[in-house]
Amino acid sequence: MKETNIKITASPHVRSADSTVQIMWSVVYSLIPVIACSIYYFGPSAILVLLAAVAGCLLTERWFGSNPGSVSDGSAMITGLLLGLSLPPGFPLWMAFIGGFFGMAFGKIIFGGLGQNIFNPALVGRAFLQAAFPVAITTWPAKSANWFSLQGDNLALPFMSPTVDAPTSATPLGNLKFGDDPVITPLADLLLGTTGGSLGETSAVFILLGGLYLAYRGHLNWHIPLSIFTSTFVVSGLFYALGV
Repeated sequence: MKETNIKITASPHVRSADSTVQIMWSVVYSLIPVIACSIYYFGPSAILVLLAAVAGCLLTERWFGSNPGSVSDGSAMITGLLLGLSLPPGFPLWMAFIGGFFGMAFGKIIFGGLGQNIFNPALVGRAFLQAAFPVAITTWPAKSANWFSLQGDNLALPFMSPTVDAPTSATPLGNLKFGDDPVITPLADLLLGTTGGSLGETSAVFILLGGLYLAYRGHLNWHIPLSIFTSTFVVSGLFYALGV
């Protein structure tokens, strides 16, 4: 009888030509259009909030991560960018930094590092900020006519009352739900991003561009977002037709 040697290894058994590091940085590249759009609309505040969130993530990974070289794998950068893009442009920088720390420490490192976490670290950081600072994270400053001016309370210090008196602006959903005279935001504004909201959520076009790039690289299963878009369109359209 012919003997057969069988090698037993842990999954995955089907491997991609791209490494984990390459995929991580590919996701970072996919966020460039959204980041550029947020900077265009919200000015230096967008840059500062993103830098604060990224700094919180990178420093936490460097100080407490089990592998000193894990800072360069791109995962902490992705977490910081996604967290920063989910925050208002006028968000205090120290809060954004703490959100980055909490997301990395309690969303990733505490579980054992990359691939071991059961929650998305960026969403863990945002959930913490939502619970700890509900007013700051739901305050949407109006777009300033001067691109170089800061939005809201970026430079507010911990445990101090806000020092910047800035006009606020409702998001499209806020306008629709809470406005005295509900206004449906024009489709062009939703596509281009000329609305109030978090740094990375206003422009549908640039978000889709990033998704298409990931699909093209094979780093995104297009069936999942397509099914979400389709089900959302059908269900919301049905309720709209029923007047609910």
